[in-house]
Amino acid sequence: MTKPLLKPMYPTLISNMIAKRNDEAVNEFERSFNCRVLEIFADNRRLNVEELKHDSEEFLKSLKTEFIWGETGKTKYVPITRLLKLLKNSPQSIKDLLPHKTVTTLVKITNFNLAIDITLIEELVKTVIHAEETYVKLLPYAENGTEISSYGLQDFVSAHYVPQMIEEPERADYYSAYAVGIIFFLLDSRRRENVYLKDLLSSTLLMHLELCIHAENNCLETPDIDVFTVAQFRNTLYEFRCLDTDRNGVLSPTEMTFFREGLFNAVFIQRVFEISMVYESGCLDFKAFVDLVAAIRFRHTMASAKYHFEAFDFKGDGVLDEDEIRTAAQALPEYAPSDDNVHIDIVTGELKDMLRLNKNGVSSKDFVNNRMNSTFTGFLSNYSDFLKYERREQ
Repeated sequence: MTKPLLKPMYPTLISNMIAKRNDEAVNEFERSFNCRVLEIFADNRRLNVEELKHDSEEFLKSLKTEFIWGETGKTKYVPITRLLKLLKNSPQSIKDLLPHKTVTTLVKITNFNLAIDITLIEELVKTVIHAEETYVKLLPYAENGTEISSYGLQDFVSAHYVPQMIEEPERADYYSAYAVGIIFFLLDSRRRENVYLKDLLSSTLLMHLELCIHAENNCLETPDIDVFTVAQFRNTLYEFRCLDTDRNGVLSPTEMTFFREGLFNAVFIQRVFEISMVYESGCLDFKAFVDLVAAIRFRHTMASAKYHFEAFDFKGDGVLDEDEIRTAAQALPEYAPSDDNVHIDIVTGELKDMLRLNKNGVSSKDFVNNRMNSTFTGFLSNYSDFLKYERREQ
């Protein structure tokens, strides 16, 4: 099972609630959910999804009669004693959904008088049911019971999600390719033909997609992760078309020099061509462009860290060293011409300090695990983030 790539994992959780929870407990929560997803693929498994939905609805109704108010009178909690009593009399499907370890983890996350925030339980139930239902829908499009190809997933998006949109995108086929491109990128599978269904379901990315459609259809505030909205797709396609001055459906290195008004590191942009699947003419297609956009938009993810590491690993030896950092830094004066403080030696030293670089360099694994990797990649790839970092203390 891949490591979760997005925070928060459960898409409808309120962001300010997540901030109060310790990372270890949240990671335990995610592992618990991942294990629950794996059960979907167990041999000889017998589960009626409709029965699970019915049992869950009844359980949540009962749960809401056992709540207590928090100190502010805005949050509902269920004391663990009342929850355990409810679970004792619940169907086995509910007991399996909330085993003792999961309950203990939810108590740690909530951190309030041995009680659990009811929202957490509701979201866990909702997300598990979504995974169960989506698995059944995905199977006809999957290569087998465990994997689905990018083309199969595009067909799935076209058949199940595009028809739900009140305002359909200008090019439904491009929207499907765009959405699947984002999904494959975030699942760290941009070079693979298939993704594992367990990784797709545990990521909850299709749930994010549905939330985006629901928000746009009903004129609601868009979710925090709004990348699947038609508006975001339209912006990406418009940007691609504006750069495509030759109108041939691909982008040449010359055309890409104008990407984001030319405020990106030219060395980085050149490397994008070298690490992407390109045409014989050496041009980027829409999919490769979406990969770049996703890498920039989701710079705090593991997939983006790997993408940027590969771009700056000029030698291709799996190690980022001082020479490579200096080479990339040489381009800073070109896209930060008005900044007189760009001294390559000083910049290289700052970047080395960010990564705690030693004489042997830093490996891809260590780079991905470094908390400063997103700051490093932003500083070195584009003027906006470079300027933000330089002015952080002003």
